[in-house]
Amino acid sequence: MLSFKFVTSASGAAHYFETSDDYYGNEGHRGEWVGHGVIDLGLGGTHAVDRETFQNLLDGELPNGQRIRLSQTKGSKDRKGIDFTFSAPKSVSIQALVQGDERIVAAHDAAVKKSLELLQEFAATRKKQAGLSFRERTGKLVTATFRHELSRAQDPQLHTHAIVMNLTRRADGEWRALSNEDMLKNVKVVGAFYRATLAAELKALGFDLRETRKGGWELAHIPETAIRHFSQRSREIEQLLAARGQDRENATTAQKQLITLATRRKKTESDRAWLRQHWLQTAREAGVDLGAQDGFAHRASRAVSRAGDAAVKKLTGRSAARKAADEAIDFAIAHLAERQGIFSRGELLEVAYGRAATRTTTSAVEAALDKAANDGRLLPELPLYQTARSLNISAGELAKDPRASRFKGHDEFEKLTRVSWIALTISARGQAQAQAEASVDAAIRRGALISAEARFATPEAKRSEIRLLAIEKAGRGRVPAVVSLETVSSLLASSDLNAGQREAVAMVLTARDRFVGVQGLAGTGKSHTLSKAVQGIKAQTAKLSGRHGFRVIGLAPYASQNQALASLGMESQTLASFLARTSQHHLLDRQTIVFLDEAGVVPAHQLEKLMALIEKQDARLVLTGDRQQTHAVEAGKPFEQLQDAGMTKAFLTEIKRQNNETIRAAVVHAANHEVPAAVALLRNTVVEVKQDARRHARIAEAYFQLPENERSETLIVAGTNDARRAINALVREGLALSNGDKVEILTNVDMTRAELRSAQSYEAGQVVVPQRTYGGNGNGNGNGGEILMKGEQLQIVSHDMRRNELTVEREGGRRFSFDPSRQSMLRVYERESVDLAPGDWVRVSANDKALGICNGERYQVAAVDATHVILKGGDTDIRVDRRRPVHLQHGYASTIHSAQGLTKNRVLVDANTKSLTSNRAVFYVAISRPRNDITLFTDDASKLAAAMSREPKKFAALELRDQRNEAMVLKTKVDRAARSKLAAQVRIHPPTARPAAEALRVQR
Repeated sequence: MLSFKFVTSASGAAHYFETSDDYYGNEGHRGEWVGHGVIDLGLGGTHAVDRETFQNLLDGELPNGQRIRLSQTKGSKDRKGIDFTFSAPKSVSIQALVQGDERIVAAHDAAVKKSLELLQEFAATRKKQAGLSFRERTGKLVTATFRHELSRAQDPQLHTHAIVMNLTRRADGEWRALSNEDMLKNVKVVGAFYRATLAAELKALGFDLRETRKGGWELAHIPETAIRHFSQRSREIEQLLAARGQDRENATTAQKQLITLATRRKKTESDRAWLRQHWLQTAREAGVDLGAQDGFAHRASRAVSRAGDAAVKKLTGRSAARKAADEAIDFAIAHLAERQGIFSRGELLEVAYGRAATRTTTSAVEAALDKAANDGRLLPELPLYQTARSLNISAGELAKDPRASRFKGHDEFEKLTRVSWIALTISARGQAQAQAEASVDAAIRRGALISAEARFATPEAKRSEIRLLAIEKAGRGRVPAVVSLETVSSLLASSDLNAGQREAVAMVLTARDRFVGVQGLAGTGKSHTLSKAVQGIKAQTAKLSGRHGFRVIGLAPYASQNQALASLGMESQTLASFLARTSQHHLLDRQTIVFLDEAGVVPAHQLEKLMALIEKQDARLVLTGDRQQTHAVEAGKPFEQLQDAGMTKAFLTEIKRQNNETIRAAVVHAANHEVPAAVALLRNTVVEVKQDARRHARIAEAYFQLPENERSETLIVAGTNDARRAINALVREGLALSNGDKVEILTNVDMTRAELRSAQSYEAGQVVVPQRTYGGNGNGNGNGGEILMKGEQLQIVSHDMRRNELTVEREGGRRFSFDPSRQSMLRVYERESVDLAPGDWVRVSANDKALGICNGERYQVAAVDATHVILKGGDTDIRVDRRRPVHLQHGYASTIHSAQGLTKNRVLVDANTKSLTSNRAVFYVAISRPRNDITLFTDDASKLAAAMSREPKKFAALELRDQRNEAMVLKTKVDRAARSKLAAQVRIHPPTARPAAEALRVQR
């Protein structure tokens, strides 16, 4: 793996020269200078890294005495450099250091150097000239590498610290501070490249590798048991947990974090000979034969003696490597395209490098990506350029927060093609065509305009989005109104609806368009509005006879939302189940009105299928939701696209949920993308607790100290599942519920469809649950004659990646194998043991029709006996069979996705500024849940507004810049430049602005 941290003190970096944990401390293994900048400084060749030169360079002092001004972020310490740490897989450390295999150490060193060459390609610097910003890609780093071999617990851990100085050299020979944003954006790519390169080096030495989940791998002859034996610190943590009656499965993240900090130790002096003997003894105890590797090269050698060159070609030929690379790219495309409409070249390489690390080379993967871009599997974006000034703003954001690249940047709208920059220059500066072309080309040469990273979409995603927009447009004016305006006026004469709600009901009942939408902000009474619309439809149906009446169907993404639709008088089911049950589709006709609730979280592929079905059956569809809240996990944002494309819609903007005027005003600001103003209003509700475990404890304390009747009307919102589990455990401890019965539960494993189809994605011990029944003999499903029953729990025993098969065990003990790529509907879970006690609140995590419970519902535990968990129901208790793992979770804290759609009197929010889940949409959803009170618990109050202002990075495929939308972007920028009358300030640098489509304003 590859991690990084900033170096802010030259004297503090002296620990890299300690000899307590270093292999390089022995003669001939001291720190080494690496990089093209090192050669320019005269430090290459045999120069070892000495303490004085190292510290001077961190301070910006060159060997000739020249001092370089280091870039500094306002309010922070100087960034002296960056420590990029390359860590070998644990099995590699064991083989290298326990066996004393110098070849593996050399392979690690070679992989690190090649990876640093890739990292060096992203080196750049910034400069200003005559008030203009420029950026120059230098390709020169000054790096000191230090190879270490011990963990803090004195376990073998081969890793290298690569300390990149905050220095680089421009083409004119001047040394300047490093612009590191491209390096930081590509850390994951470089890390995947390191692992793939190390794999290739080890295969060349004759080692076999075994793949693990998420693109990982280990040496094939070293089992997981040995890896655990050589993870002493992990064992210490497990022992301390055991002393508390816990283990890793049922301990919370917060508890594990506290124990990890408590067991952390300083690195100590160790006698290397004694340590190696200790390691060898540990290896023998683990049953590991470190000389037993019978790798690829050995098999190839034997194949030569038996069958000559043909057999070797089968094992080692380039065609196999190319095939593996093509498969890796195809997997990466499918995996990324399921969650995002647009993805970058770096993201594709990161996934593909890891996917094929043991079977091909990095160069073959890169060639396969280029091939996919040329043969139509990928749609490449037009070559785009952005100003150095906008990139510098991005660099500032990244310097303050390394996570900034994971969100949609302000500069997204600052990118244009060369042709568009020429047109903008003509418009803004009044230049002739030839002069504008010369200006733009000069700006590109000088670095005033910078080439943006290549991005792609898939043709399938683009076609799906084009089709759903075309279907909506074709449906305009194609259906009769349900009732007349006069009838609507009569219906609403004595209604309690506000003006916006009345307009929405009138639109639904009188629209002549097949597809209409209701865009309603959080807490504006969308459900109440729908109920009035349904009443109007039913009243009209009552006046009509037989087949002339209307049928109303309600659909929603989640089963828990269906109950709300059913309470409005609709037939209701989940969207996924409706689409899957093709036998129901013929029931739709021109007298059917379908209401789709929470349309903002429906992905593009599902909505396109639904709209095509509605069109085919001559029915009509009403979409309701809020584009400002969280989007679908899967790709696309079709509800937003339909609104922007001109779909008839009504707006609900008058927020009614909040009784507290301050919270209501904050919600309005958040809806308007004015997060700093919202945070300012809520400043008296903010509680700062830096450390995660202590903050979680404060949240739990705030909850369990409430009277019981108030606890039932209090919602705890956590950003991540780890935080949710930690808070749940602390709440239960505070409520004295921690000594219940041990119950096995199932926790969902988030996997894309591409991952579900591949045996490589699964781990032994996980549980697979088919979502439909798959037949046996002759069905072509690759089940070996076995029937996979819907809902049965199959425990994974092993997986065969070459045959792409999973071997599973049924509850009765019978084992069989099947190919997951031939079963389209599977879900995967981890088993976990938790305490459940009478009085506990639990949340259902999967639908169960037989019991009548839905995913997301909360129940209180009445009792736990030997065979069942008994939940308090309405009229009768619900008995959940605990003789096999159950779909229940502790239900005190919820993630933001589970909380969307809920309303409570009081909300407690874990607002972690360092979490990738903290963004504008999440903040908006969280603060819009309470009626009366809210408390924001954060790690850093000063960074809260900035963290919650980050925009989720969610792209639609049609946002990929092609000639069509490039013309729209250009027109917007030309219009703004003309309106601003500040052409002199543009100077190839148009002002920062959001697209008009994103500038939805809320009436106050």
